[in-house]
Amino acid sequence: MNMIRGFFWSLVAVMSLQGFLQADEYGTAPTMFGGMGLTMSVWTEWISSFWSSPASSFVALPRVIVLAALQETARHPGIQVAPKLQEQIRVNQRIWDQFREKELSWMLAHVNLIGGIVNDPEARELWTVWYDRLDRSETALALAKERVCSVRFLAPTYCGRVDADVRACEDEVMVAVVAVDVWRRIREMDRRLVTQEWWEAIRRPLSRPQPQPQTAIFQDIADRLARLHDIEDVGDPRLVLLLENVTTAVGILAASEHMWIQRLLGSLMNGDVWTGCMEHVRLREGRIREIMMSSGFQDMIHAHEKVLNASLRVVSTDEEKRLVQEWFSEMAGYAWFPPDDVPALVRRCVGQEGGDCTRIGPTEINALTAQYVEKTKILTDWTRRVFVGLWNGMPIVLLLFFMELVVLCVGRTRIRGPMIDDTAYAIVPR
Repeated sequence: MNMIRGFFWSLVAVMSLQGFLQADEYGTAPTMFGGMGLTMSVWTEWISSFWSSPASSFVALPRVIVLAALQETARHPGIQVAPKLQEQIRVNQRIWDQFREKELSWMLAHVNLIGGIVNDPEARELWTVWYDRLDRSETALALAKERVCSVRFLAPTYCGRVDADVRACEDEVMVAVVAVDVWRRIREMDRRLVTQEWWEAIRRPLSRPQPQPQTAIFQDIADRLARLHDIEDVGDPRLVLLLENVTTAVGILAASEHMWIQRLLGSLMNGDVWTGCMEHVRLREGRIREIMMSSGFQDMIHAHEKVLNASLRVVSTDEEKRLVQEWFSEMAGYAWFPPDDVPALVRRCVGQEGGDCTRIGPTEINALTAQYVEKTKILTDWTRRVFVGLWNGMPIVLLLFFMELVVLCVGRTRIRGPMIDDTAYAIVPR
């Protein structure tokens, strides 16, 4: 009996060790119900492919190529996040298209507004006056410089007044030059022009600083726009509130200004909002692409192109080349890292569909992908490997438990049996 117990406990140790060493295989093996469900899903997928439209039909891949690609991808853990990053880039592209459409609508309205500012007589006076002011300031500066003293100690008071006039004229010229420049950039629709720069330039008399409340209004709009770094929809409540604040700010800043100034200020501030939102989306996509490059995605693209070219060289007919290109296009969508032995597998599977070259669809591919991802997690987690090993030896432990229970029950039955009367065999002397 002890030998049987020793054999069973040895078997428990061997099976537990086997489960620990092969934890990735035992831990990802499908259960009976899971295998049946996968089989039914695969059958449903193949049956539905017969009446589905060509655009929605899938490209079946050889099983051996899928397994080889999954094994190679498992050696590059950073590539596993590439599908999520690609999906996020596609989401950002849709967000970009939404804001681009809004910006184009604003730009069309802004073009009409600039046309009115350039051609309307009342609007032209708003910016042509700065050209006249610049001419007068330059003329006054030239006359003031002619009166500059050559010998100052003869008339210090007069020379001081002349120097003050020169400085005032220079300040006036600088103000006019800045205003003429910003109006020129307005008419040329220079998007690099900051709205606050234009507003301060046309409102600045003799280079005096802007009032603090007006500067605070522009700063508040800029702060609210900076908080939209994670915006994902044109209907975001924060964006709607910001546009309302822009309308209010225009009413406060340009309440006493000309109608064309009010319209231009509102259009420029709205344009800044849409441009700022698009800049947030662009920067977010740039950060995602940087993560993708650091994960080895560029290396995967180079390997994909190299293996594709090598695979096309091992086939001869145009139909086979088209089939291989469809295979690699489908594999590119899964972001797999193709191994170097794929061309040999392609040459073997391009003409047959049996054995390990059996074609599989997205359902089975996703199941294999999930299985390999789980294998990678198990191999890196020693705790799970230990539990898988113990679970692998659990059937023998249960069998040993039932054996000990049977032995215990049989032993108790023997003890409770009929007792033999020893006096019946006593020796009676003659």
